[in-house]
Amino acid sequence: MGFFSDLLDRLDEVDFYKEKTFQRVSWGLFVLIALITIVIFNFLPERVGVDVGQVSKRDIIAPRTIEYIDQEETEQRKEEAAEAIAKVYEEDATVWDEVEAEIRGFFELIRETRELEDKELESQLEIVIKEADIELSSKELEYLLQVDQGILEQLQSDTLILVKNYLNQGIKDDSLVEIKEQIKEEKVDLEQEAEYNDVAAQISSQVIRPNLIFNQEETEQRRELARQQVEPVKHVVYKGEVIVRHGKVVTEEDVKVLEALGLRDRKLNYFSLLGYILIVLIFFSSVAFYIYQYQAKVLKDEGIMALLGLLPIIILLLAKIANYLPIEYPSFIVPVAAASIIITILINTRLAVIFTIGLSFLVAIVSGGGIIDVAVAIVSGLTGIYSVSKVSQRSDLVRAGFIVSATSAFTILAFLLIETPLEVIRLLKIVPLGILNGVLVAIVTNGLLPYIENIFGVTSPVKLLELSNPNHQLLKRLLVEAPGTYHHSIIVGNLAESAADQVNADPLLTRVGAYYHDIGKIKRSYFFTENQIGKKNPHDKLSPNLSTLIITSHIKDGIELAQEHKLPEVVIDIITQHHGTSLVSFFYQEAVYDEKYKNVDKDDFRYDGPKPQTKEAALIMLADVVEAAVRSNVSAHNNPGKLEGLVRDLIKNKLNNEQLDECDLTLKDLDKIANSFVNILQGIFHSRVEYPDDIAQHLKEEEIPDGDIDQ
Repeated sequence: MGFFSDLLDRLDEVDFYKEKTFQRVSWGLFVLIALITIVIFNFLPERVGVDVGQVSKRDIIAPRTIEYIDQEETEQRKEEAAEAIAKVYEEDATVWDEVEAEIRGFFELIRETRELEDKELESQLEIVIKEADIELSSKELEYLLQVDQGILEQLQSDTLILVKNYLNQGIKDDSLVEIKEQIKEEKVDLEQEAEYNDVAAQISSQVIRPNLIFNQEETEQRRELARQQVEPVKHVVYKGEVIVRHGKVVTEEDVKVLEALGLRDRKLNYFSLLGYILIVLIFFSSVAFYIYQYQAKVLKDEGIMALLGLLPIIILLLAKIANYLPIEYPSFIVPVAAASIIITILINTRLAVIFTIGLSFLVAIVSGGGIIDVAVAIVSGLTGIYSVSKVSQRSDLVRAGFIVSATSAFTILAFLLIETPLEVIRLLKIVPLGILNGVLVAIVTNGLLPYIENIFGVTSPVKLLELSNPNHQLLKRLLVEAPGTYHHSIIVGNLAESAADQVNADPLLTRVGAYYHDIGKIKRSYFFTENQIGKKNPHDKLSPNLSTLIITSHIKDGIELAQEHKLPEVVIDIITQHHGTSLVSFFYQEAVYDEKYKNVDKDDFRYDGPKPQTKEAALIMLADVVEAAVRSNVSAHNNPGKLEGLVRDLIKNKLNNEQLDECDLTLKDLDKIANSFVNILQGIFHSRVEYPDDIAQHLKEEEIPDGDIDQ
């Protein structure tokens, strides 16, 4: 017990359940178990308790579309086909030889007996009866023993011909009795007297035998082939079709359908269950491995991880609900593309593609569909992804929904055209489901996106576009209450956005972050030089420490305003980090060189930080300091060389002061940023032609267009 107690104590000290890795793994297992549960739910045992002759207490509806084989009817048709095959007989050529020898032997015995002149007729009869294999009456034998020799020879010949004629027609075992009776009854007309004909018929009926031998093996082979050639009798039951109506007496045919659907005496198939679990595990593992290998940043964002786990659960639950609708292909209305679009907008396109493929297969399984269900889901999802690759406003999501409608309907049509026979009515019922899918995608995406952003703390480009609108309440306040800061922020946004394109940062986030990075200056706008009018400066009456406190407090004030107006965390992070731990050098230098202040601590004149953690925050830091410095350095405005030197010195200073140590910018990126800044600033501070004081009069006289003034 001591060992386990110590182990539990150590685990409690570590609080392993608070570790990020443990939390991610736990969440992944929860999602996996949830997906498996939804998928295998359809395949758990369920019995519809009805038997033949019972009255159904409710409507029994087919939960899915199936095609089943009617075993009884198929077997019946096979037996009919087998019975239609005639028995195979083979002719035995030796039968005629044997029969001929027997007839000739009999007549030879008659002739030999007739030659015994010392024997009386009765003795001759006894000899023939004793030695002959053919049994004739005494009267018929007396006729043979007494008839003229010529007639006897003729009788032998006619008997052979008679027997041969029947053997040539072929005689089977089952027709021998009939043949014998036929020979006796028909009294073959040999154009002789009646007694002659009777003897010939009697001898023939006794010696004749079957010459067609039944070949059982060949017959069975032919019948088996006939059975195999019979096509199985198939019946199709469509999803939502009523199998047994309430109050109807259950028939044997109804029971067949219920058994085919697996609704009667259903047993748990463990191998099938294991197969579905493995399928879910394969797709889940594929997406998880892709995220781990190529999208490591996703693992660090708890909101995105939660979203990626909930989206497939929600979509599969919708697929499960769709199964209860009376339509043939319920998967066609499941908005898989909505998940694809959301992931594209909030994360990235590549992950959305992988996610869409795996989710499409799972939706098809839950819906009980096939390749057409998978294809429609994948096509609609990929179409949704490509439709929102460049989102500029929420109406673009509606446009994406219409595109998904068109491609889904077209894909459904293509697959249905393959089927034969082509049913136009069925086309008109199923193809519109693709159009409905796109409409649902647009509704779900537009409806869920704002909630997803708020619940999971993920910011979409659409949200950023809304924040970039100058009519936003905070930006309007900034323009009115701190106009200098507003225009400074606009220029910083232009600089940072241009550089973001060069270093693979998010241009939209960078621009929006720049617009809001100094909103904290709204509270004390007159303490910042860009908002001061005239030569009065309130800092002249304050100590360097107090001035520093006021200047640095715009970060805290900005965070409070951002949280009050519910700005996204990514924007708040930029507000927090855009000065890093930089030194407020002006007031620090003032304190150092003023004899009134002793033991000046450099850290008292720094921003609280943290340093920029992302490329976007670092770009805004650099653009912020560059814009302020270049604006105040008039001599650099019309001197490109001096302007570039100033920009590079400012960037180098931030690098040397370790302000860029915690972001992903490289030295090569910094060079690109400097070039981008210089290009933008040269456009802002280009030289202008000096116009005369009476320019207005000249414009009026010469009617110079206003657009030609700015040069």
